Amino acid sequence: MNEIEINCIQCGTKTREVDNITFTATVEGREIVITRLTGTRCPTCGEEYLGADSLDKVEEITKKFRKPKVVFKRKITTSGGRRVLGIPDEIDRALGKKENADIWLEGDKIVAEVY
Repeated sequence: MNEIEINCIQCGTKTREVDNITFTATVEGREIVITRLTGTRCPTCGEEYLGADSLDKVEEITKKFRKPKVVFKRKITTSGGRRVLGIPDEIDRALGKKENADIWLEGDKIVAEVY
């Protein structure tokens, strides 16, 4: 690994680039462990600093574990032989009555990106 010009805030030693940082956090009561992140590590005290790309990755992953502030419960009904899920008026108004959506499953959740 290459030595770069970043000094450790704890002890002042020059840090070195690494690609094996493990980040652990608790989000909404769930422990998240993200491995193989890049950044720098102090060879003297072991203090680690995530690089910009790794920080973006951590933010992206932790966002997925955050629960929404408002949850609307809806019953899935049947219409014309198809299962139908109604969009609450509050969400419809907030979306500006957009007509297209990409829909996918994340575990047991249905996720819709409306555009």
